[in-house]
Amino acid sequence: MAERDESLAPIVRSLELPLGPAMAFECFAGRFGEWWPVLTHSLARSEGTRCGMELREGGRVVEHAPGGEEQVWGSVTRVEPGRRLGFTWHPGREPESAQWVEVLFEPLGPGSRVTLRHGGWEALGEIAPILRREYVPGWRYVLGDCFAAFAREQK
Repeated sequence: MAERDESLAPIVRSLELPLGPAMAFECFAGRFGEWWPVLTHSLARSEGTRCGMELREGGRVVEHAPGGEEQVWGSVTRVEPGRRLGFTWHPGREPESAQWVEVLFEPLGPGSRVTLRHGGWEALGEIAPILRREYVPGWRYVLGDCFAAFAREQK
């Protein structure tokens, strides 16, 4: 039996929120541009940068720079409001190098558990283990700090 290369295993992050799954989904996907930390996690990294998600299969995950330039970060692959969101992910790279991201929204008492999985690292070739290592603290900050704080303010 072949051993799995753990340096390419999906990153998994979960958090619990006081919001139900439908509201957590709306905060994550529908209001993506309100909580995403563009000053630290965008290509332009400037104050006027905006990002968003077109919530339909084939829709774009896109950054709008202050000068009007657009950078496509990925495309939406699955939209199940209140349950699941899927998208490809390749900010600053060609679509052929895209990984996949899946976000699950599950009921947990009166709130929800949000679980983000980011995999498909093999598409990046030799640089995959390096980028994956960088994304571990990146998703901890983006999901665990930025999204969690924004979502908790919505209650």
